[in-house]
Amino acid sequence: MVKIKLTENTLIKRKNSILASDLDGEKVMMSIQKGEYYGLGKTGTFIWDHIENYISISDLITLITDKYNVKKEQCLKDIIPFITDLIEKELIIATN
Repeated sequence: MVKIKLTENTLIKRKNSILASDLDGEKVMMSIQKGEYYGLGKTGTFIWDHIENYISISDLITLITDKYNVKKEQCLKDIIPFITDLIEKELIIATN
């Protein structure tokens, strides 16, 4: 369960302990701690590639809307559940 309220000012960063590899333009990851594999589609891979260091959700949205044809409000609505899922799977860190 996510204990942090995600806002545009929330900073997110992928955990260094997650192994990741590219496979046909998508990301395949493994959590050594949990012994589980995860796969990301193209947009998820784009996000993963941009959260190596802390970045605000707002800045991430700007990167996404610059690359893809999506409005800011729709982007925020779409990525909050995705980020929440990554937090719940302990793949990323989020802080306000």
